[in-house]
Amino acid sequence: MPQVLKKEVRNSILNAAIKVFRENDYSKASMNNIAEEANISVGNIYRYFQNKEDLFDVIVKDLAERIMSIMDKCKNGATIDEIFEGLKRCIDEFVDLYTEQQEVFIILIKTTGNVKSRYNIEKSMVAYMAGNLNAIATNFCSKNDIPKDDLENLCMALSVSLTKGVNFIILSEGPVEKMRERLNNYLDFMRIGFIENIKLH
Repeated sequence: MPQVLKKEVRNSILNAAIKVFRENDYSKASMNNIAEEANISVGNIYRYFQNKEDLFDVIVKDLAERIMSIMDKCKNGATIDEIFEGLKRCIDEFVDLYTEQQEVFIILIKTTGNVKSRYNIEKSMVAYMAGNLNAIATNFCSKNDIPKDDLENLCMALSVSLTKGVNFIILSEGPVEKMRERLNNYLDFMRIGFIENIKLH
């Protein structure tokens, strides 16, 4: 098969998979669904992709790597306010990416916890937030007799809540600027809640 045709077939499979993953959810989508959407045989898909997980990784790779790169820029902060301001800047860039690749962004957010993939954005976001917040909480509470495990649990709970909340707002879709506004309001709300938690201790 000429190289141009191979590329066309591969792109057709990728576009079909994006549509099927978006409409049916990754966990419910099958290679048969994708083959039917692409109007090719299932066997032909396996000439290009090892399995459904491989297909998912190829689809989300570029976007996931760009999201992780954005998170790398937001890792440092000496205070809670600095951490949340950095996170707001990240969220702004996430929303810009969303406008560029809406379908893939939604697939990545919806699927990341349900697939064995090296591109687990949710896990990366939780780990990044937990690390930052734990360092800040330890700083704030150093004069109090609070066990380290309690601090880590508090920060992990907040990190999971933050990540789930951000993902929920993104998946609720709607106008992009409204999404950006909701995300910023949510981060402000969570930041205040975290500061109040620290003060209570």
